[in-house]
Amino acid sequence: MACNKSHRPAPPQISHYQAASRGPDDCDGDIHDLWLQHARVLELDLDRPELLDLRLEDCDISGLVMTGAIARRVELTGTRLRGVTFNKGQYDDGRLEGCITSELSFRFSRLRRTVFRDCDLAGIDFYNATFDHVTIDSCDLQRSRFDAAIVNCLSITNCNLAGVHGVSGLKGAQLDASDLPSLAISLARDAGIDIRDN
Repeated sequence: MACNKSHRPAPPQISHYQAASRGPDDCDGDIHDLWLQHARVLELDLDRPELLDLRLEDCDISGLVMTGAIARRVELTGTRLRGVTFNKGQYDDGRLEGCITSELSFRFSRLRRTVFRDCDLAGIDFYNATFDHVTIDSCDLQRSRFDAAIVNCLSITNCNLAGVHGVSGLKGAQLDASDLPSLAISLARDAGIDIRDN
């Protein structure tokens, strides 16, 4: 059954007319109204931060751990994310476009009105995540984890789903027929079928 609400996220409300190349010196708490370009964010551990109205373009984010975060209107384009953990959080009105990720996790998080487009999401961890009006379009989802996920409304289009774990967590998602061949082996294994390589 099709979703009856828009998946289109609200854009960040940025008050600046020009991007900065570095974040605020004090990055151990809430971050609001920030536009970064060609910046590096390294090795931060944030507990229950509020991220509101952020735009990151062509940035490098590595070793960022956020637990219990609330993120609203956070947009990332052309950004590299390595070892980024967003666990037990809420991500509303989010957009990741043209991003490359490694060890990105949204475990136990709720995503609402969020779009992933043209991203390398191979190995992304959506364990026990909740999808509420989420679109994943033209992304590499190889070896991603959807175990125990909850799908209220999730659209997956033109994605590589080879080696996905927890296929039953995608119950209720909308997939293009052209995406099914890459999911076939995972579906068979989830059904208890023994696959032999000849």
